Amino acid sequence: MYRRGLRARYLLLCVGACTPDHHYATAKPGDTSTLYVELATEGSHDGALRAGAEAGLANLKFAVPVDRDGDVGMQVELSGMHVEGKQTVCQMKILVTRGQTHDLLGIADGAARATGTHGRAGDDCIASLGASLVRGKVRPLLQRGLAAKR
Repeated sequence: MYRRGLRARYLLLCVGACTPDHHYATAKPGDTSTLYVELATEGSHDGALRAGAEAGLANLKFAVPVDRDGDVGMQVELSGMHVEGKQTVCQMKILVTRGQTHDLLGIADGAARATGTHGRAGDDCIASLGASLVRGKVRPLLQRGLAAKR
C-alpha cells in the first residue's frame, strides 16, 4: 500500500504541473489500431479523478486520450468518500459511451482504501482506484469500442 501511495503522489504531482488548458492528442480519422478516448470528470477531486484515469489509459497501448472527436467517451465520477477509523474510503464509477451516439458501452465501479484521513489520502485513494478500474474493468469496454471501430 505504501508503494502505491508513493506512485499516486508522484502521478498527482505530474498532473498537477499541467495547466488547466492541457491538451491531449488529436484523433486521426481512419486509424483503426487506436481508440481515441474523450475523458471527462465530474464533481470534487477533479485532478485526482483525471490523474487516475490518465494513468490507467497510459497502460493501454491502444487507447489515447483526446480533447474532442473521440471514438468513445469516458465519464469518471466520484460516488462517495468517507473516513473509517484511520483510513479514507472512496467509491467511483466510470461510464464508457460511444463517441458520436453516446450509447452506453458499460459502467465500471469500485471502491478502495487509503491510509490516512487527510485530503491527500482522499486524492491518493481516488487516483489509485481510477487507474486500477481503467486497467481492469474498463479495459474490456474499450477493447469492445476498438473492435466496433474496425
